[in-house]
Amino acid sequence: MQFGPLEIAKYPLGLLNLVKREIGGIVFYHFNMLQNERFKKNLEILKQRVSNADEIYLENMRLKALLDFKKQSQYKLVAARVIGRSPDNWSSVVIIDKGKGCGIKRGMVTLTPLGLIGRVIDVTGSTAKIMLINDPNFSVSSIVQRSRQEGLVSGTLGGVLMMKYLPNDADIKVSDVVLTSGLTEMYPKGLPVGSVTEVGDEFSGLTRYALIKPAAELTNCEEVLVIIR
Repeated sequence: MQFGPLEIAKYPLGLLNLVKREIGGIVFYHFNMLQNERFKKNLEILKQRVSNADEIYLENMRLKALLDFKKQSQYKLVAARVIGRSPDNWSSVVIIDKGKGCGIKRGMVTLTPLGLIGRVIDVTGSTAKIMLINDPNFSVSSIVQRSRQEGLVSGTLGGVLMMKYLPNDADIKVSDVVLTSGLTEMYPKGLPVGSVTEVGDEFSGLTRYALIKPAAELTNCEEVLVIIR
């Protein structure tokens, strides 16, 4: 098949247009790719800003709750931030950013607006270590709000609270609210300890026990209040 002079002249021009289109497509593709990368980076920045704003909002709400509780409380309270957990007892000991310089002493009680948290077991000039109520070494005399039944609430190796030394005829049931009784030194009467989740008999059959869900959040508390006495 033979091509005339006109067709031969058109052939390089068509090839040139094809090359132009290919080059244009490549440039357009790379331009879009760069645009998408910029959009992704801007989106990540915006997400981070939103996340930071949410965190600030939540922190402000917690601090407002602490301040309101502090104003209404009959006790002298010092607010502190949780800055760490003890490496040798991660789940039941926290470290706060206030110490002797703020009047905090060993044995002082700590709480949140929701309820009892624990007590100070060690203190420096600027920090203090708090044993949480789920620690096996922690105990506090308590009372069932509804029936006035008394017992001793202690932490356990499993990290739960147990109310012990209850008589067989103890008037206690699931959902009962448990408060500090005021019989343990340093612990004011009426602080929320938790609510009953289970009631059972001890192995000896002579007494009963109750498992207690803490009123305060122990695993993720970020701010606490220390009762100064």
